[in-house]
Amino acid sequence: MHILLGLGNPGPKYDRTRHNIGFDFADRVAEALGAGSWKTESKSLACRVTLAGKPLLIAKPITFMNLSGEAAQGLLAFYKVSPRNLIVAVDDIYLDIGAVRIRTKGSHGGHNGLRDLMEHCGDEFTRIRIGVGPFPPEQDRADFVLRKYGQEEAKVLDSVLTQAKSIVETGLTQGWERAGSEFNRRGTP
Repeated sequence: MHILLGLGNPGPKYDRTRHNIGFDFADRVAEALGAGSWKTESKSLACRVTLAGKPLLIAKPITFMNLSGEAAQGLLAFYKVSPRNLIVAVDDIYLDIGAVRIRTKGSHGGHNGLRDLMEHCGDEFTRIRIGVGPFPPEQDRADFVLRKYGQEEAKVLDSVLTQAKSIVETGLTQGWERAGSEFNRRGTP
């Protein structure tokens, strides 16, 4: 089994914000696979699906972003899944909007959700970083990531989200290096 964990903040107040693009990614995969209802499991909303013949749990933590590791650790322990089978979709303010970077290892890059995940689960999980920047250095980081994106930005992000299922399917069936070479892309500055 693999776990796709979309990072974000719970509640309608955070819908369509940059920080919640991970939730949007998870939702698109679930929709594309005809997932049933979401259930609360280990501090997350989760649904089970099958993708390319493989079981996949799609989850969105109901903790806030900075406590994402607690939710991930609970799911990994409950399902007895190795962190190597964890796929995390997350926003990246240092990538131009719409950029995609898929990596199987790496740092948290200053992202508090990834930092907490690494503290709880180690660093050997796949990251699907989705660009929501560029981040203006003179602006407050929290204000920037919690701001709702506009119509033009939504169109750019939608072009990434429409590929969400294909990204995960390619990673699961052909490997994450192949998924990166096929889907990594530059964003729109």
